[in-house]
Order: sequence, then C-alpha cells, then structure tokens
Amino acid sequence: MTTRRRLSWLVMVAVLAGVLAVGVLDDDGDQTPAERAATLHEQFACPVCDGQSVAESNVGAAAAIRADIDRRVADGQSDQQIEAYLISVYGEEIVLTPSSDGVAALVWAMPVVGAVLAVGGLVVVFRGWSRRGDVEVSDADRELVERALQEERG
Repeated sequence: MTTRRRLSWLVMVAVLAGVLAVGVLDDDGDQTPAERAATLHEQFACPVCDGQSVAESNVGAAAAIRADIDRRVADGQSDQQIEAYLISVYGEEIVLTPSSDGVAALVWAMPVVGAVLAVGGLVVVFRGWSRRGDVEVSDADRELVERALQEERG
C-alpha cells in the first residue's frame, strides 16, 4: 500500500471518528431553561396519542405534562429527576428514546457493529479484487480457452 493511499485511509478514519464523537457527545450545558424544557418535551411520548411527543400533541394530557416539565425545570430539577418522575407516573412507555444500558444498548450498538462489519467486508473484497490482476496465464490456459472458443463457434 502506498503512502498516499495509507494517508487517505487514515484521513477517512479520522473523519469518521470525529463525526461519531460529535454525534455521541451531549452538550446541553449551555441551554436556557426554556430550551431545556423544549428538549425534554421532545423526549417524552404523549400518553394518549400514538407515536407523538408531548411537544407535538395538543391533547390535555400532553399539555399537563408540558406544564409539569416546565415547572420542574424552573424548580431546578435535573433531566434525570424529571425522567424518573415521569416514568414512575406513566411507565417506561413514556420515554421516546430507548435507554443506553442493558439489553436496550443493543438498539444503539447493533447498527454501529453492522456498519463496521460491512465496511470491513468491503475492504476485504476490494483488496481481493485488486490482487487478482497479478495472475499468470500459462500456455495451457490459453490453449484451453482457444479450444473452448472454437467448439462454441463450430
């Protein structure tokens, strides 16, 4: 592998690692209370609606949960405390995103593992294709191909 090729692979790996790191990092420290409450509204499901967050729903139950979240944010409760309270009242189904621990971690890990295996498989296949150009053709091989062509024509 040439130095230039290795450098291009290194750059691609560095970019991928950077994108994954940015996607994984959660920088909510500079949010205003209103922004934090709006983010929390998006994370919880409406207990009456099917598949809507409390931010999207206009039903009374969703409005009550939004007001409760707003009050708890204003009181200084952490996101974890608010989530724990809502789960205690409405059950695990209220959380729209699965947790990242235990068996639920597979939901997050399997796509990454699948992507890594797919990229690895493609690298192996492409490397195999590039090495096939080094095959030596013998006179017996040429003769065999020539006979097959003559039989097909004839």
